[in-house]
Amino acid sequence: MSSIFFNPKKVAIIGATANPRKFGNVVTENILMNKERNYEIFLVSLKKQPINGLETYESILDIPGEIDLAIILVPARAVEEVVDDCIKKTVKGIIIVTGGFGEINDEGKTLEKRIAIKCKDASIRVIGPNCVGIQNLDIGLNASFILQPKKGDIGFITQSGSFGAAVLYAMRDANLGCSKFANLGNMIDVSYSEVLEYYNQDPSTKIICMYLESVSKGREFFSCIKNVIPNKPILVVKGGRTATGMRAASSHTGSLSTNYNLLKSAVEQAGGYIIEYIADYTTALKALSFNPIPKGDKIGVLTNSGGSSVLFSDQAEQYGLKFAKFSDELIEKIRPHVIKLVKMVNPLDMIAGAREEQYYQVTKAMLESNDVDIVVPACVITPFLEIEWDEHYRGMIRAWNETGRKKPMIPLLVFADSFPQIHALSEKENSTAFFTPYQAAYACKVLIDRMNYFKKINEDNK
Repeated sequence: MSSIFFNPKKVAIIGATANPRKFGNVVTENILMNKERNYEIFLVSLKKQPINGLETYESILDIPGEIDLAIILVPARAVEEVVDDCIKKTVKGIIIVTGGFGEINDEGKTLEKRIAIKCKDASIRVIGPNCVGIQNLDIGLNASFILQPKKGDIGFITQSGSFGAAVLYAMRDANLGCSKFANLGNMIDVSYSEVLEYYNQDPSTKIICMYLESVSKGREFFSCIKNVIPNKPILVVKGGRTATGMRAASSHTGSLSTNYNLLKSAVEQAGGYIIEYIADYTTALKALSFNPIPKGDKIGVLTNSGGSSVLFSDQAEQYGLKFAKFSDELIEKIRPHVIKLVKMVNPLDMIAGAREEQYYQVTKAMLESNDVDIVVPACVITPFLEIEWDEHYRGMIRAWNETGRKKPMIPLLVFADSFPQIHALSEKENSTAFFTPYQAAYACKVLIDRMNYFKKINEDNK
Protein backbone atom coordinates (compact mmCIF):
# COMPACT_ATOMS: atom_id res chain seq x y z
CA MET A 1 0.00 0.00 0.00
CA SER A 2 2.41 2.68 1.22
CA SER A 3 4.76 2.16 -1.72
CA ILE A 4 2.20 3.99 -3.86
CA PHE A 5 2.75 7.10 -1.75
CA PHE A 6 6.48 6.83 -1.14
CA ASN A 7 7.64 5.40 -4.48
CA PRO A 8 5.28 6.63 -7.21
CA LYS A 9 6.35 6.64 -10.85
CA LYS A 10 3.83 9.22 -12.06
CA VAL A 11 2.55 12.02 -9.83
CA ALA A 12 -0.20 14.55 -10.58
CA ILE A 13 -0.34 17.77 -8.57
CA ILE A 14 -3.92 19.01 -8.77
CA GLY A 15 -4.16 22.66 -7.83
CA ALA A 16 -0.64 23.55 -8.95
CA THR A 17 -0.05 27.28 -9.20
CA ALA A 18 2.70 29.82 -9.76
CA ASN A 19 1.26 31.99 -6.95
CA PRO A 20 3.82 31.80 -4.09
CA ARG A 21 1.10 32.61 -1.54
CA LYS A 22 -0.75 29.35 -2.14
CA PHE A 23 -0.02 25.84 -0.88
CA GLY A 24 -0.30 24.56 -4.47
CA ASN A 25 2.81 26.55 -5.32
CA VAL A 26 4.83 25.38 -2.29
CA VAL A 27 4.14 21.69 -2.92
CA THR A 28 4.88 22.10 -6.63
CA GLU A 29 8.16 23.88 -5.96
CA ASN A 30 9.20 21.32 -3.33
CA ILE A 31 8.65 18.43 -5.73
CA LEU A 32 10.29 20.13 -8.70
CA MET A 33 13.32 21.07 -6.57
CA ASN A 34 14.67 17.54 -7.01
CA LYS A 35 16.37 17.71 -10.41
CA GLU A 36 17.39 14.03 -10.28
CA ARG A 37 13.92 12.64 -9.65
CA ASN A 38 13.11 9.21 -11.07
CA TYR A 39 9.37 9.91 -11.24
CA GLU A 40 7.30 11.95 -13.66
CA ILE A 41 5.41 15.08 -12.58
CA PHE A 42 2.18 16.34 -14.15
CA LEU A 43 0.66 19.66 -13.15
CA VAL A 44 -3.09 20.28 -13.13
CA SER A 45 -4.24 23.91 -13.11
CA LEU A 46 -7.43 25.56 -14.34
CA LYS A 47 -5.38 28.48 -15.73
CA LYS A 48 -3.50 26.11 -18.06
CA GLN A 49 -0.42 28.29 -17.94
CA PRO A 50 3.08 26.75 -17.82
CA ILE A 51 4.65 26.55 -14.34
CA ASN A 52 8.45 26.41 -14.15
CA GLY A 53 8.49 25.56 -17.83
CA LEU A 54 6.17 22.57 -17.41
CA GLU A 55 2.93 22.14 -19.33
CA THR A 56 -0.24 22.19 -17.23
CA TYR A 57 -3.47 20.28 -17.73
CA GLU A 58 -7.00 21.47 -17.02
CA SER A 59 -7.97 18.09 -15.52
CA ILE A 60 -6.25 14.92 -14.43
CA LEU A 61 -8.36 13.21 -17.11
CA ASP A 62 -6.39 15.10 -19.76
CA ILE A 63 -3.06 13.59 -18.69
CA PRO A 64 -1.95 10.77 -21.00
CA GLY A 65 -1.36 7.35 -19.46
CA GLU A 66 -1.75 6.11 -15.91
CA ILE A 67 -1.19 8.11 -12.72
CA ASP A 68 0.05 6.46 -9.52
CA LEU A 69 -0.37 9.31 -7.06
CA ALA A 70 -2.61 12.39 -7.11
CA ILE A 71 -1.93 15.23 -4.68
CA ILE A 72 -5.01 17.40 -4.20
CA LEU A 73 -4.56 21.05 -3.23
CA VAL A 74 -7.80 22.63 -4.45
CA PRO A 75 -10.29 24.33 -2.05
CA ALA A 76 -12.43 21.99 0.06
CA ARG A 77 -15.57 22.73 -1.94
CA ALA A 78 -13.93 21.34 -5.10
CA VAL A 79 -12.22 18.28 -3.58
CA GLU A 80 -15.05 15.78 -4.09
CA GLU A 81 -15.32 16.60 -7.80
CA VAL A 82 -11.55 16.19 -8.17
CA VAL A 83 -11.71 12.87 -6.33
CA ASP A 84 -14.41 11.74 -8.78
CA ASP A 85 -12.02 12.55 -11.63
CA CYS A 86 -9.25 10.60 -9.89
CA ILE A 87 -11.56 7.60 -9.65
CA LYS A 88 -12.30 7.85 -13.38
CA LYS A 89 -8.55 8.05 -14.00
CA THR A 90 -8.07 4.95 -11.79
CA VAL A 91 -5.22 6.50 -9.79
CA LYS A 92 -3.76 4.23 -7.12
CA GLY A 93 -3.31 6.73 -4.28
CA ILE A 94 -4.52 10.19 -3.30
CA ILE A 95 -3.09 12.69 -0.82
CA ILE A 96 -5.67 15.32 0.14
CA VAL A 97 -3.69 18.23 1.54
CA THR A 98 -6.74 20.49 1.70
CA GLY A 99 -8.28 21.19 5.12
CA GLY A 100 -11.85 22.18 5.97
CA PHE A 101 -13.39 18.77 6.58
CA GLY A 102 -14.09 16.77 9.74
CA GLU A 103 -11.86 19.03 11.83
CA ILE A 104 -14.26 21.94 11.12
CA ASN A 105 -17.85 20.73 11.50
CA ASP A 106 -20.34 17.88 10.99
CA GLU A 107 -20.82 18.84 7.36
CA GLY A 108 -17.10 18.36 6.85
CA LYS A 109 -17.27 14.96 8.55
CA THR A 110 -20.07 13.90 6.24
CA LEU A 111 -18.10 15.02 3.18
CA GLU A 112 -14.92 13.19 4.14
CA LYS A 113 -16.89 10.01 4.90
CA ARG A 114 -18.48 10.21 1.45
CA ILE A 115 -15.07 10.62 -0.15
CA ALA A 116 -13.69 7.72 1.89
CA ILE A 117 -16.49 5.40 0.76
CA LYS A 118 -16.06 6.38 -2.89
CA CYS A 119 -12.33 5.73 -2.79
CA LYS A 120 -12.71 2.44 -0.93
CA ASP A 121 -15.21 1.20 -3.52
CA ALA A 122 -12.71 2.16 -6.24
CA SER A 123 -9.78 0.50 -4.38
CA ILE A 124 -7.97 3.84 -4.13
CA ARG A 125 -5.95 4.56 -0.97
CA VAL A 126 -6.14 8.01 0.67
CA ILE A 127 -3.91 10.00 3.03
CA GLY A 128 -5.56 13.00 4.66
CA PRO A 129 -7.45 15.22 4.29
CA ASN A 130 -6.06 18.14 6.30
CA CYS A 131 -2.41 17.10 6.02
CA VAL A 132 0.91 18.56 4.85
CA GLY A 133 1.85 15.52 2.75
CA ILE A 134 4.66 12.96 2.70
CA GLN A 135 8.40 12.78 2.04
CA ASN A 136 10.75 10.04 0.89
CA LEU A 137 14.34 11.21 1.30
CA ASP A 138 15.67 8.11 -0.50
CA ILE A 139 14.41 9.45 -3.82
CA GLY A 140 14.32 13.15 -2.94
CA LEU A 141 10.51 13.24 -2.98
CA ASN A 142 9.11 16.13 -0.95
CA ALA A 143 5.38 15.86 -1.64
CA SER A 144 4.55 18.33 1.11
CA PHE A 145 4.54 22.04 1.83
CA ILE A 146 7.22 21.89 4.53
CA LEU A 147 11.01 22.00 4.32
CA GLN A 148 12.89 18.84 3.47
CA PRO A 149 15.25 17.64 6.23
CA LYS A 150 18.61 15.98 5.68
CA LYS A 151 18.60 12.34 4.72
CA GLY A 152 18.94 9.94 7.65
CA ASP A 153 17.51 6.86 9.32
CA ILE A 154 14.41 8.15 11.16
CA GLY A 155 10.93 7.36 9.89
CA PHE A 156 8.34 9.83 11.16
CA ILE A 157 4.53 9.49 11.32
CA THR A 158 2.43 12.34 12.62
CA GLN A 159 -1.25 13.15 12.95
CA SER A 160 -0.46 16.86 13.17
CA GLY A 161 1.26 18.47 10.20
CA SER A 162 2.45 21.58 12.01
CA PHE A 163 3.92 19.58 14.88
CA GLY A 164 5.56 17.30 12.36
CA ALA A 165 7.14 20.30 10.67
CA ALA A 166 8.41 21.58 14.02
CA VAL A 167 10.01 18.22 14.81
CA LEU A 168 11.75 18.16 11.43
CA TYR A 169 13.18 21.61 12.15
CA ALA A 170 14.39 20.41 15.56
CA MET A 171 15.90 17.32 13.94
CA ARG A 172 17.79 19.49 11.47
CA ASP A 173 19.25 21.57 14.31
CA ALA A 174 20.22 18.36 16.12
CA ASN A 175 22.03 16.94 13.06
CA LEU A 176 19.39 14.20 12.77
CA GLY A 177 18.29 12.87 9.40
CA CYS A 178 14.97 11.54 8.16
CA SER A 179 14.26 8.59 5.85
CA LYS A 180 10.49 8.92 5.46
CA PHE A 181 7.84 11.38 6.68
CA ALA A 182 4.06 10.98 6.64
CA ASN A 183 1.41 13.31 7.99
CA LEU A 184 -1.89 11.41 8.09
CA GLY A 185 -4.18 14.31 9.03
CA ASN A 186 -7.81 13.28 9.55
CA MET A 187 -7.02 9.65 8.60
CA ILE A 188 -10.11 8.78 6.60
CA ASP A 189 -8.26 5.75 5.21
CA VAL A 190 -4.51 5.07 5.64
CA SER A 191 -3.72 4.31 9.28
CA TYR A 192 -0.68 4.41 11.55
CA SER A 193 -0.40 0.64 11.39
CA GLU A 194 -0.02 0.53 7.62
CA VAL A 195 2.73 3.13 7.60
CA LEU A 196 4.42 1.43 10.55
CA GLU A 197 4.50 -1.86 8.68
CA TYR A 198 5.95 -0.10 5.64
CA TYR A 199 8.67 1.51 7.77
CA ASN A 200 9.36 -1.86 9.35
CA GLN A 201 10.21 -3.28 5.92
CA ASP A 202 12.11 -0.17 4.80
CA PRO A 203 15.90 -0.73 4.99
CA SER A 204 16.56 3.03 5.20
CA THR A 205 14.49 3.39 8.38
CA LYS A 206 16.23 2.36 11.62
CA ILE A 207 14.15 4.34 14.16
CA ILE A 208 10.45 5.26 14.11
CA CYS A 209 8.92 8.23 15.85
CA MET A 210 5.25 9.17 16.05
CA TYR A 211 2.94 11.93 17.11
CA LEU A 212 -0.65 10.83 17.61
CA GLU A 213 -3.85 12.01 19.22
CA SER A 214 -6.28 9.19 18.48
CA VAL A 215 -6.11 5.50 17.56
CA SER A 216 -9.24 4.18 15.87
CA LYS A 217 -8.19 0.52 15.61
CA GLY A 218 -6.53 -0.04 18.97
CA ARG A 219 -5.90 -3.79 18.81
CA GLU A 220 -4.49 -3.61 15.31
CA PHE A 221 -2.22 -0.72 16.31
CA PHE A 222 -0.88 -2.39 19.45
CA SER A 223 -0.33 -5.67 17.62
CA CYS A 224 1.57 -3.76 14.96
CA ILE A 225 3.91 -1.92 17.32
CA LYS A 226 4.58 -5.15 19.19
CA ASN A 227 5.63 -6.68 15.87
CA VAL A 228 7.83 -3.73 14.84
CA ILE A 229 9.65 -2.89 18.09
CA PRO A 230 11.99 -5.93 18.10
CA ASN A 231 13.35 -4.64 14.79
CA LYS A 232 13.17 -0.88 15.28
CA PRO A 233 12.57 1.29 18.34
CA ILE A 234 9.35 3.32 18.34
CA LEU A 235 9.04 6.68 20.11
CA VAL A 236 5.54 8.05 20.69
CA VAL A 237 4.45 11.54 21.67
CA LYS A 238 0.76 11.56 22.62
CA GLY A 239 -1.31 14.71 22.23
CA GLY A 240 -4.46 14.93 24.33
CA ARG A 241 -3.26 13.65 27.70
CA THR A 242 -5.59 15.89 29.69
CA ALA A 243 -9.26 16.82 29.38
CA THR A 244 -8.27 20.19 27.91
CA GLY A 245 -5.84 18.54 25.49
CA MET A 246 -8.49 16.02 24.43
CA ARG A 247 -10.90 18.84 23.58
CA ALA A 248 -8.15 20.58 21.58
CA ALA A 249 -7.42 17.34 19.71
CA SER A 250 -11.09 17.02 18.75
CA SER A 251 -11.09 20.49 17.22
CA HIS A 252 -7.74 19.85 15.54
CA THR A 253 -8.37 16.73 13.44
CA GLY A 254 -12.01 16.06 14.28
CA SER A 255 -11.13 12.87 16.18
CA LEU A 256 -11.69 11.84 19.76
CA SER A 257 -8.45 11.58 21.67
CA THR A 258 -7.38 8.12 22.82
CA ASN A 259 -7.03 7.55 26.58
CA TYR A 260 -3.46 8.44 27.46
CA ASN A 261 -2.94 5.98 30.31
CA LEU A 262 -4.12 3.05 28.20
CA LEU A 263 -1.87 4.07 25.34
CA LYS A 264 1.12 4.60 27.63
CA SER A 265 0.69 1.21 29.23
CA ALA A 266 0.31 -0.58 25.90
CA VAL A 267 3.29 1.10 24.23
CA GLU A 268 5.60 0.55 27.20
CA GLN A 269 4.52 -3.09 27.58
CA ALA A 270 5.40 -3.60 23.93
CA GLY A 271 8.86 -2.15 24.58
CA GLY A 272 8.34 1.27 23.00
CA TYR A 273 8.96 4.73 24.40
CA ILE A 274 6.29 7.17 25.50
CA ILE A 275 7.85 10.63 25.41
CA GLU A 276 6.35 12.75 28.18
CA TYR A 277 7.89 16.10 27.13
CA ILE A 278 8.53 17.16 23.56
CA ALA A 279 12.01 18.42 24.46
CA ASP A 280 12.87 14.77 25.17
CA TYR A 281 11.91 13.78 21.61
CA THR A 282 15.14 14.92 19.96
CA THR A 283 17.19 13.79 22.98
CA ALA A 284 15.89 10.24 22.60
CA LEU A 285 16.31 10.32 18.83
CA LYS A 286 19.92 11.51 19.16
CA ALA A 287 20.70 8.79 21.67
CA LEU A 288 19.34 6.03 19.44
CA SER A 289 20.41 7.42 16.07
CA PHE A 290 24.10 7.93 16.82
CA ASN A 291 24.84 5.19 19.35
CA PRO A 292 25.00 1.41 19.50
CA ILE A 293 22.96 -0.34 22.17
CA PRO A 294 25.17 -0.82 25.26
CA LYS A 295 26.25 -4.24 26.47
CA GLY A 296 25.72 -3.21 30.10
CA ASP A 297 24.51 -0.37 32.30
CA LYS A 298 27.70 0.93 33.94
CA ILE A 299 28.36 4.62 33.18
CA GLY A 300 31.73 6.34 33.27
CA VAL A 301 31.88 10.14 33.58
CA LEU A 302 34.78 12.52 32.98
CA THR A 303 34.55 16.29 33.26
CA ASN A 304 36.38 19.59 33.66
CA SER A 305 33.54 20.90 35.80
CA GLY A 306 32.60 19.31 39.09
CA GLY A 307 29.24 21.06 39.02
CA SER A 308 28.22 19.46 35.72
CA SER A 309 29.04 15.98 37.01
CA VAL A 310 27.15 16.61 40.25
CA LEU A 311 24.05 17.70 38.32
CA PHE A 312 24.38 14.73 35.98
CA SER A 313 24.68 12.45 39.03
CA ASP A 314 21.47 13.88 40.48
CA GLN A 315 19.60 13.15 37.26
CA ALA A 316 21.20 9.73 36.94
CA GLU A 317 20.00 8.72 40.40
CA GLN A 318 16.45 9.77 39.57
CA TYR A 319 16.54 7.35 36.63
CA GLY A 320 18.19 4.59 38.65
CA LEU A 321 21.35 4.69 36.53
CA LYS A 322 24.54 3.00 37.73
CA PHE A 323 28.06 4.41 37.84
CA ALA A 324 31.01 2.16 37.02
CA LYS A 325 33.64 1.39 39.64
CA PHE A 326 37.07 2.05 38.14
CA SER A 327 39.46 -0.91 38.30
CA ASP A 328 43.13 -0.46 39.15
CA GLU A 329 43.92 -1.16 35.50
CA LEU A 330 41.72 1.69 34.26
CA ILE A 331 43.06 4.06 36.88
CA GLU A 332 46.61 3.35 35.79
CA LYS A 333 45.71 4.05 32.16
CA ILE A 334 44.13 7.38 33.12
CA ARG A 335 46.69 8.58 35.67
CA PRO A 336 49.44 9.77 33.25
CA HIS A 337 46.96 12.08 31.50
CA VAL A 338 45.64 14.06 34.46
CA ILE A 339 47.29 16.26 37.04
CA LYS A 340 48.12 14.89 40.50
CA LEU A 341 45.30 16.81 42.18
CA VAL A 342 42.70 14.70 40.37
CA LYS A 343 40.92 12.10 42.50
CA MET A 344 40.75 8.80 40.64
CA VAL A 345 37.04 8.22 41.18
CA ASN A 346 33.92 8.17 39.01
CA PRO A 347 32.85 10.85 38.06
CA LEU A 348 36.41 11.87 37.22
CA ASP A 349 36.93 15.63 37.63
CA MET A 350 39.97 16.56 35.53
CA ILE A 351 39.83 20.22 36.70
CA ALA A 352 39.09 23.26 34.50
CA GLY A 353 42.42 23.28 32.66
CA ALA A 354 41.84 19.94 30.90
CA ARG A 355 42.41 20.27 27.15
CA GLU A 356 41.76 18.28 24.00
CA GLU A 357 44.52 15.77 24.66
CA GLN A 358 43.24 14.95 28.15
CA TYR A 359 39.70 14.47 26.82
CA TYR A 360 41.00 12.26 24.05
CA GLN A 361 43.15 10.06 26.29
CA VAL A 362 40.69 9.65 29.17
CA THR A 363 37.64 9.16 26.95
CA LYS A 364 39.57 6.54 24.99
CA ALA A 365 40.65 4.76 28.16
CA MET A 366 37.05 4.51 29.34
CA LEU A 367 35.80 3.39 25.92
CA GLU A 368 38.41 0.61 25.90
CA SER A 369 37.79 -0.50 29.49
CA ASN A 370 35.57 -3.43 30.44
CA ASP A 371 34.62 -1.41 33.54
CA VAL A 372 32.51 1.03 31.52
CA ASP A 373 29.55 0.42 29.20
CA ILE A 374 28.54 4.03 28.45
CA VAL A 375 30.93 6.99 28.48
CA VAL A 376 29.72 10.50 29.35
CA PRO A 377 32.49 13.03 28.64
CA ALA A 378 31.20 16.29 30.15
CA CYS A 379 32.61 19.77 29.90
CA VAL A 380 31.97 23.43 30.38
CA ILE A 381 33.74 25.28 27.58
CA THR A 382 36.19 27.55 29.38
CA PRO A 383 37.13 30.98 27.92
CA PHE A 384 40.72 31.04 29.18
CA LEU A 385 44.19 29.52 28.59
CA GLU A 386 43.55 30.06 24.84
CA ILE A 387 41.24 27.05 24.87
CA GLU A 388 39.36 26.68 21.58
CA TRP A 389 35.58 26.43 21.62
CA ASP A 390 35.42 22.92 20.18
CA GLU A 391 38.67 21.34 21.37
CA HIS A 392 37.17 19.28 24.21
CA TYR A 393 34.58 17.93 21.79
CA ARG A 394 37.30 17.18 19.22
CA GLY A 395 39.08 15.03 21.79
CA MET A 396 35.91 13.12 22.64
CA ILE A 397 35.06 12.38 19.01
CA ARG A 398 38.64 11.41 18.11
CA ALA A 399 38.60 8.82 20.90
CA TRP A 400 35.18 7.53 19.83
CA ASN A 401 36.23 7.23 16.18
CA GLU A 402 39.48 5.46 16.99
CA THR A 403 37.68 2.88 19.13
CA GLY A 404 35.21 2.15 16.33
CA ARG A 405 32.18 3.70 18.05
CA LYS A 406 31.51 0.30 19.59
CA LYS A 407 30.21 1.79 22.85
CA PRO A 408 27.71 4.60 23.40
CA MET A 409 29.26 8.00 24.00
CA ILE A 410 27.07 10.81 25.33
CA PRO A 411 28.99 14.12 25.02
CA LEU A 412 27.65 16.58 27.60
CA LEU A 413 28.63 20.11 26.54
CA VAL A 414 26.85 22.19 29.12
CA PHE A 415 24.83 25.03 27.55
CA ALA A 416 27.05 24.98 24.44
CA ASP A 417 24.16 24.63 22.00
CA SER A 418 24.62 28.24 20.82
CA PHE A 419 28.23 27.69 19.72
CA PRO A 420 28.42 27.31 15.92
CA GLN A 421 31.78 25.52 16.21
CA ILE A 422 30.10 22.66 18.07
CA HIS A 423 27.36 22.25 15.48
CA ALA A 424 29.84 22.44 12.61
CA LEU A 425 32.03 19.71 14.13
CA SER A 426 28.98 17.60 14.94
CA GLU A 427 27.84 17.71 11.32
CA LYS A 428 31.34 17.11 9.93
CA GLU A 429 31.91 14.08 12.16
CA ASN A 430 28.34 12.74 11.95
CA SER A 431 28.09 12.95 15.71
CA THR A 432 25.87 14.60 18.28
CA ALA A 433 26.00 16.35 21.63
CA PHE A 434 23.77 16.97 24.65
CA PHE A 435 23.60 20.33 26.34
CA THR A 436 22.18 19.80 29.82
CA PRO A 437 22.85 17.15 32.49
CA TYR A 438 19.18 16.17 32.23
CA GLN A 439 19.50 15.50 28.49
CA ALA A 440 22.61 13.37 28.97
CA ALA A 441 21.04 11.31 31.75
CA TYR A 442 17.85 10.83 29.76
CA ALA A 443 19.88 9.72 26.73
CA CYS A 444 21.61 7.09 28.89
CA LYS A 445 18.24 5.90 30.18
CA VAL A 446 16.86 5.55 26.64
CA LEU A 447 19.79 3.36 25.59
CA ILE A 448 19.68 1.23 28.74
CA ASP A 449 15.91 0.74 28.36
CA ARG A 450 16.47 -0.59 24.84
CA MET A 451 19.20 -2.90 26.13
CA ASN A 452 16.90 -4.19 28.89
CA TYR A 453 14.14 -4.77 26.35
CA PHE A 454 16.37 -7.11 24.35
CA LYS A 455 17.52 -8.87 27.52
CA LYS A 456 13.89 -9.53 28.45
CA ILE A 457 13.13 -10.85 24.96
CA ASN A 458 16.09 -13.22 25.16
CA GLU A 459 15.06 -14.45 28.61
CA ASP A 460 11.47 -15.00 27.46
CA ASN A 461 12.72 -17.04 24.50
CA LYS A 462 14.84 -19.38 26.64
